[in-house]
Amino acid sequence: MNEHRKFSKRFHAIDLDPYGSPSIFLDSAVQSVIDGGILMVTSTDTAVLCGNTPEACFNKYGSIPIKHKACHEIALRILLRSIDSHANRYGRYIVPILSVSIDFYVRCFVRVESGASVAKDSVTKLANIFSCSNCQCWSFQPLIKKTTNNSNSRFCPNSFKI
Repeated sequence: MNEHRKFSKRFHAIDLDPYGSPSIFLDSAVQSVIDGGILMVTSTDTAVLCGNTPEACFNKYGSIPIKHKACHEIALRILLRSIDSHANRYGRYIVPILSVSIDFYVRCFVRVESGASVAKDSVTKLANIFSCSNCQCWSFQPLIKKTTNNSNSRFCPNSFKI
């Protein structure tokens, strides 16, 4: 895929379906798809994404999962964040189209676009998840918020409310 990073050689669609984690292929994949192209990513390592080995999930995807009854939704969110993080390194961002969790794998379909200002705003999508150990209720706490005064934008750490 690295040979197809040049603008004239990019693919319209890329389907990553490795056995295990797609994390080692994400960097070259987001560079090798055209603007508006589709990236389809499958991950069969749901045990890692669902919290059985949080240290492995952090090493592969840059996130720490929690054990929760909604672990497959969390797995999809972790995979989407990882794809977006790789895209942001190149001034690109993703637009999720479809995400599914079936049996032993998760699969995400995203459109990859270019735009440094939109890629910069991706940080506002990050949040910590707080989960009640009794009722399994959960809530999100955004990490960063964007404030705009006149035509100036500023990113500030969000104050935590517990």
